Amino acid sequence: MHSVCFHFQVNQPYILRTYRFFDINQKHDYFDVYQNNYWINRLAERSYLPANQMILDVIEKYGNDVAFSFSISGTTINLFKEYCPEVIDSFKKLIATGRVEITGSTFSHSLAALNNKSTFVEQVKLQEKLLYDTFGVKPTTFCNTEIIYSDDIGEWLFELGYRVVLTEGAKHILGWKNPCYLYCNPFQTEQKLLLRSYQLCDDITLRFSDQSWNEYPLTAEKYMKFLSGIASDAQFINLYFDYETIGDYHTKETGIFDFFHALFAQLAESQNFHFIMPKEALKSQAQASTLHVPWPISCSGDEKDINEWLGNELQQEAFEQLYKSESLYLTSKNEEAKRAWLRMQNALYYHFMGTKWFPQDAVKKHFDVYPSPYQAFINYMNVLNDVKLQLEKS
Repeated sequence: MHSVCFHFQVNQPYILRTYRFFDINQKHDYFDVYQNNYWINRLAERSYLPANQMILDVIEKYGNDVAFSFSISGTTINLFKEYCPEVIDSFKKLIATGRVEITGSTFSHSLAALNNKSTFVEQVKLQEKLLYDTFGVKPTTFCNTEIIYSDDIGEWLFELGYRVVLTEGAKHILGWKNPCYLYCNPFQTEQKLLLRSYQLCDDITLRFSDQSWNEYPLTAEKYMKFLSGIASDAQFINLYFDYETIGDYHTKETGIFDFFHALFAQLAESQNFHFIMPKEALKSQAQASTLHVPWPISCSGDEKDINEWLGNELQQEAFEQLYKSESLYLTSKNEEAKRAWLRMQNALYYHFMGTKWFPQDAVKKHFDVYPSPYQAFINYMNVLNDVKLQLEKS
């Protein structure tokens, strides 16, 4: 029997105002209140609230026969609290069923793991505190930003108590191996790795609305056949999605809600599949093979590397200047500037500066609020430089 893990990553950044000049003697509001209110409520209406209700309906009907997991960045939780607290309430209802696991993640959906250990550890601990304060949960599974992972990152997480980590089933790491087996960190073999079956995920995220696809329209019955084609002795089918896939990347009119509802129902009623939460992988009797990941992998593109966020000089300069100011953040008493510095770590700001574009990236491109990567970089650096001045003044 195959264990199926459905994980949804929920992240939205605070949208920056367009800044050209700054008066350092004035209090600064770096984030566009109108745009943040508009975007988060738009997503709540189109995606988060109806998707949460759909999953709640499935849980109420099938009980212990279904399970789901979510990673929700701290910045997104705070956006919900500010602009649409009903989304927080809907997640609390899901958690209360006992069939939804909230995993650990970085507070700002950041690239901190690509900077250094101490930066990353602080992000993880900030997120743990927020999850406990908001939902009363202490995560034991970890899903890093864009499922970025390496052996070193795994070891840092092991020291923090995480025994299950979600990451990508990258071909250049797996070689001939199948992502649907259980793996472990080579240096901390008690830490289990659940690898995303990205081709199965892409069939939904990238191709669900593509009328030129030879499998269009995708139905639950057709997708069940895809799942049945997996090797009979492969125990884990790991399906990780941006939550916006349901209702935003693919709108209600495409049939995406009906598709997922039918798929969850057919899996729950099947004798060949059963749902698990990621933390349940620790109970598995399956032997875990070691998987060596010497450099960071992610869910980005065909290469599964980090070039989407740090692949050009603009992104690298912004990243370097952000973390050069970390010492100011650590010593500053200006809470408003510190909050702004934390928010500016969100990986989507670096995505906006990216020049790595292929057709499969189009599902995220719709959120880009800048006409060019260069303008995204200039605006980011203007804000960052002023944040640094505010940190220095305190």
